[in-house]
Amino acid sequence: MQPRFIIKTHTKSLRPGNYSILISKCTSPDRSSYPENVEKRLAEFLEKSVAKYTVLVATKKNRGFGFLLDNMIWSWKGHVINTVLKYIGKSSYDKSAYFELSKIEKIAYLKYFLETEGALILKLAEKFIDRKEITYSYLKNEIQNIFREIYEGYMDIAPDFRSRIKIREQLKETQRRIKSREHTYDQGTLAHKIKPHIQALSDLQLLTIEKENQEEIYKPVIYNGISPFAVFYKKLANFKKMEEIFSNDGYFSLIAEALNLRPIKYSPKMHEKTLRLAFTWGYEVMRNKTTGMADIEALIDWSCIKLLSEENVLITRRDIEEFLNEMRKVNPSSIRYHVDGKGRIAYLILEL
Repeated sequence: MQPRFIIKTHTKSLRPGNYSILISKCTSPDRSSYPENVEKRLAEFLEKSVAKYTVLVATKKNRGFGFLLDNMIWSWKGHVINTVLKYIGKSSYDKSAYFELSKIEKIAYLKYFLETEGALILKLAEKFIDRKEITYSYLKNEIQNIFREIYEGYMDIAPDFRSRIKIREQLKETQRRIKSREHTYDQGTLAHKIKPHIQALSDLQLLTIEKENQEEIYKPVIYNGISPFAVFYKKLANFKKMEEIFSNDGYFSLIAEALNLRPIKYSPKMHEKTLRLAFTWGYEVMRNKTTGMADIEALIDWSCIKLLSEENVLITRRDIEEFLNEMRKVNPSSIRYHVDGKGRIAYLILEL
């Protein structure tokens, strides 16, 4: 169990549009590359320092998003983002187009931000409940306390002694990187610890950034009377409950409530055809052109994202698994499953 927040950041480096450009313009599903070469390609679209940190947290290293594998090939999450971009036809070389998120992009990225930055989002939700709006100056003074509270909160819920020690060592490592002897970030570093997260949440349309008398003010976006942060605070409550919700596939129901979508629950009778179209379309985009295999996790996430954003239908992993089981009952040769290197079922081939 790892604390859900990214510590290695740089201003502008967490913006969702960075990762859309990285996936669609600078990497591929099957051609490996050195990170330095990917950084150079990305620097054609972004500032060099932003490109460096974007690539740094695109993999699972540094508690990053995991859009890429270590060899810079797309992970299954990278395939999901690519499929979303292909679906909406976003392939422009105008980089500004990637920073205006459509509904389907917003839902896709919000899932992965909750997965990776959920602890920090919950702490910000607590601050918004207390203060309604937050200033940069306030966060600048609070950010070290927020980081410490996240680490301490995860130590409290660690499942065993070894995990607790590992989290404690991570906290010590963070403190070792602090610039001064008084354990405070210098003024030049503080912005890099705050603004990347805020910019990303603004792009995701969860908060607004306003300027008043040279001070940045952050306010929650309201969706028909509902603040996403109020929903996060109420539903997630604490790190233990948040981990329980996320481990039980609760991301999309949380997103639907946070954005006040009021979706319809999936019904095989009403929505099976819609699911079939989404699933098979995603499979055609994602499948390996040589083996025909596509990652099951990617197809499940894509189907959840597609149905929620386009049809306002909330579908679960179990619904999709039952849909696949029914397909095999009707036609046993329609689906073939394949295992990964650890012997777990991870891929499928559809006979369309």
